[in-house]
Amino acid sequence: MSILSFMLLYVVGIPISTLLHEIGHTLGVIVCSKERVHVYLGAKHLPENLRIGRIHFHIRWGLFGFCTPQQGSSLTRKQSLGFIAGGPIMTLAVLLFASYLARYFAAYAGIHYFFNSLFYLNTFQFLATAVPLIYPNWYKPYAGLPSDGYQMLSLLKKISENKNFNEVAFNISLYTI
Repeated sequence: MSILSFMLLYVVGIPISTLLHEIGHTLGVIVCSKERVHVYLGAKHLPENLRIGRIHFHIRWGLFGFCTPQQGSSLTRKQSLGFIAGGPIMTLAVLLFASYLARYFAAYAGIHYFFNSLFYLNTFQFLATAVPLIYPNWYKPYAGLPSDGYQMLSLLKKISENKNFNEVAFNISLYTI
């Protein structure tokens, strides 16, 4: 890999991939609800830099990001599922697009290396967010937090438990009438 490709990956590729992942989360909220969403890149407590519709951006160059619905918002479990799943889905789309671009620019070594590296970076990001796990202490600033996959699995378990509970409650109420 050329040094220029590596520098571009570090300075541009990682932050843009992270931002796109967080935008994926916002799209899950925007599509599934009427809530406002805050996207943070670089640090969690930054002033707002930009607003596009219901999306509020708080951006400073960084290698990590967060996304949160408006404070006090109440998402249903299904809306929460859309919110959580949006990030890994966007990362999957970015890695597929980077793979396509790496093949498209195969004759141009530097550009090819950049998109190929972006593909591997997003593959790692997809696996690190989609696989259900609690991040280890060395994985700062996410140490101790659940991955998107872990949150989705927990939410799906709650939804299925409530569904069974509601079915039981519905059946009981039918018999008591």
